[in-house]
Amino acid sequence: MNNFEHIYIHWPFCNSKCYYCDFLSFCNKTNQDKEYHDVLCSQLKYFKDNNSKIKTIYIGGGTPSIYPLDLLKELFENLNKNFDLSDAKEITIEANPADITKEKLEAWKSFGINRLSMGVQILDDQILAKIGRRQTVSDAINAIKLSKKYFDNISVDLILGLPDVTDEIWQNSLKAVVSWPVKHISVYILTLYNKTKLYDLVKRNEISLQKDDTIISHYIKTVEFLEKNDFMQYEISNFSKVGFESLHNMAYWDRKPYLGLGLGASSFDGTARYVNETNLNKFLNINLNPLNCAQKEILTDKQVFIEKLMLDLRKKNGGDLHSMLYFLKSADKIKFLNSIEELKKQGLILQIGGKVSLTQKGLLLENEVVLKLI
Repeated sequence: MNNFEHIYIHWPFCNSKCYYCDFLSFCNKTNQDKEYHDVLCSQLKYFKDNNSKIKTIYIGGGTPSIYPLDLLKELFENLNKNFDLSDAKEITIEANPADITKEKLEAWKSFGINRLSMGVQILDDQILAKIGRRQTVSDAINAIKLSKKYFDNISVDLILGLPDVTDEIWQNSLKAVVSWPVKHISVYILTLYNKTKLYDLVKRNEISLQKDDTIISHYIKTVEFLEKNDFMQYEISNFSKVGFESLHNMAYWDRKPYLGLGLGASSFDGTARYVNETNLNKFLNINLNPLNCAQKEILTDKQVFIEKLMLDLRKKNGGDLHSMLYFLKSADKIKFLNSIEELKKQGLILQIGGKVSLTQKGLLLENEVVLKLI
């Protein structure tokens, strides 16, 4: 794989598992930190390409803010040896507020990291405890105060639809976050996944989730409130100050080639998708030939159409109608255009010239809209 400008690195370890989390992550695996890190560095050497000018790097997890600093330093030394980072505009690390220290911030900045993505979720200690988050509200406030001394580009994540969140708690959380020195806010709607602790708690009626109508109401009010406070929506779940959109995530939504390193990470070269081994013990013992350690799928025209449609419609600005039609046969094009017209009448889609986008109502129902179009 070559000619990519974006790299994702997965750090799968956590100190504790949040009750709602369905990500590929593990707790109490500190004895495997070094072994896993060594595989990451080997992958970096395998994919070495000094001709690829990297624009973004994103270290996600898991909880990358517990990545040991000596190992993380070595990771960045390997990144700089094997790739050209001279044009890198955005290098992000995800962080739990409870992990933020002066030592870590100084080290991260010295490695070249220039963007923090902090998992705040909600500003209420009781609810944070109820969903298994190990930080407190004061952890988040202190982390922001400390981080602003080192980083100008800070993003925070919030989760809409958490149990027992009243309108007042949600509004107070939003008011606090927009007053912080942050440039980007992600608002994700809670998804209940099988095999999570939250799923079990809901199934046993120990926790009840918010009703859909309440979540929709909160979402609409949230979009309005954030935009009034200069955080403009540019994707279903993402809002930013002008010029601070996530360049890395935009690359995904624009279907740009990217390299994924680490357990379960995916890569895309423009025509095929690769997924790394998802079993930790197998991953730590793989032959680093990607054909042996990854699943490969060459996308059909139909798959490209569906993927492009889904990703374009996630963006507030939508996508180009002609590029959507490109992958369809004549009969399918007619059917697709008829569906567009029907969805326009329902107030779910806007069309301006050759540009198609979702209305605010359409963004809330994006999955249903896409299903009607395919």
